[in-house]
Amino acid sequence: MQFVSTSARDWSRRGQQALVAIAVVFVIWALHVAKSAVVPLLFAAFLAMLLSPAVALLRHIGAPRGVAAGAVMLSLVAIVGLGFNATWQPARAWLEEAPQTMRTLERKLRPVTGFIAKVESVSEQAERVTDPGAAKSVAAPPAKATERKSTIASTQDWLIAILTTLIVTYFLLAAGPSLLVRTEAALGARTLNKRLLRLSARISDDLSRYFATVTLINVALGIATTAAMYWLGMPNPLLWGVVAFVLNYVPYAGSAATLVLLTVVALVSFDGLGKPLAVAGSYLFLTTIEGQFVQPILVGRRLDVSPLIVILCLWFGGWLWGIAGVALAVPLLVSAKALRLGLGAAESADAPPAGTLYKKLDRHHQPAGAT
Repeated sequence: MQFVSTSARDWSRRGQQALVAIAVVFVIWALHVAKSAVVPLLFAAFLAMLLSPAVALLRHIGAPRGVAAGAVMLSLVAIVGLGFNATWQPARAWLEEAPQTMRTLERKLRPVTGFIAKVESVSEQAERVTDPGAAKSVAAPPAKATERKSTIASTQDWLIAILTTLIVTYFLLAAGPSLLVRTEAALGARTLNKRLLRLSARISDDLSRYFATVTLINVALGIATTAAMYWLGMPNPLLWGVVAFVLNYVPYAGSAATLVLLTVVALVSFDGLGKPLAVAGSYLFLTTIEGQFVQPILVGRRLDVSPLIVILCLWFGGWLWGIAGVALAVPLLVSAKALRLGLGAAESADAPPAGTLYKKLDRHHQPAGAT
């Protein structure tokens, strides 16, 4: 009987594990299928966390929440529009000259590619000597029929996603406390609701502080990159400052992509290797200072994550949602770690009462019943 009960428990445990695995696969599939609906909502949620301190500042000086949210959103659109207007022409010029740029780069790197070709030739000859009967032909991969959207359809998708993100962000900022807080106010203070409030307040505080600090760091890096590229004589230094600012939101991969872009442009723009090495070295110096000193001091280690985990999340996000998934990978990872830390801290004995949590989530909007 003991053997039968143990076997039954094992089978039950295996069945539960199989159900969990099936549920995980189903959720991943659903997220992939619902990309056009999920991605704008996630961007809106993180954008609202980033902008909530600005709304709180306007609320502190007496502005109504809806007006404060509208002013912050209009300011964001204006700043992005000015940046886009300042960098559009140089970016378009570089894209139009991309074929010529690649030909120039190929000509300048011809000695290196020639040396690599010679090494490959010697390797092939050695392989023929050691294995004369080895097959030398490699079958070409079968061509895949790809369906490409028209430019108009793709533009419509982007516009819908951007408008959805902006509208949802505005309503998240204008709504103030989350739906959880309002529901708790209507139901009254209960133990479970207090725990949820405490967790929501802690996660919101951690994430808003993290994203605001990272944004300020990226702005400083963009300004420093613009100044360095201007001093070194790089064409369109403002464009490379904006590129450094935007791509630095993606840890490791973003700075590596910026370094490659700057090096390629410098190789094409200057004769010799002195200036390209100076450009690459200066940006590498700036990112080293930012990653090893500035960010650990200002952000701290509380929400720091392993580089290997970051790379794996970037890969998984790119596989799941493409470029949007790469952009969302790190915010989602930081949110998951903040959630785990919040779950552990929500049970602490020195946690604030519900009324204090309301004030922390919305200093100027405390719903009735939060006392």
